[in-house]
Amino acid sequence: MAEIGFPSALITALRLLLGVLFIISGGEKLLDLKFFGLVIAEYQILPSLLIPAVALLVSFCELLCGAMLLLDLFSRISASMMLCMMVIFIVAMTNNLIRGLEHDCGCFEFFAQWYGLKEEIGIGPIVRDILFFILLLPVALLGSNKIPWKKHKG
Repeated sequence: MAEIGFPSALITALRLLLGVLFIISGGEKLLDLKFFGLVIAEYQILPSLLIPAVALLVSFCELLCGAMLLLDLFSRISASMMLCMMVIFIVAMTNNLIRGLEHDCGCFEFFAQWYGLKEEIGIGPIVRDILFFILLLPVALLGSNKIPWKKHKG
């Protein structure tokens, strides 16, 4: 890690921060899959038949990857999966922004409700997801893929 200039403490901090964020994001989506499915439908990208499965898959993937990042279990793989999801989210929001479609982005709904905000797709959520992408890169490139409780031959 030293050759690229990222101390392991920074990788750990990023991994923990992102793990918590993705657990919250995926967990809140799982708690209200019907609402999240409606948000996905507003993107007008997927056939309606696929929306319930995609809602469940995205929610579960965020929750699982977040937990794996938090536990440092296959962190590189988990961060890489979340990188792919960030690209999909960024492309979907940008597509709808260009098309002039206004609706909820589907991100962090509980936080928005607590503070009386409505987070619609726009530059803010796109920039936030680009920031998440940038923060995931060091973990995906330099994180651990080991199983923490398994003894490794050294």
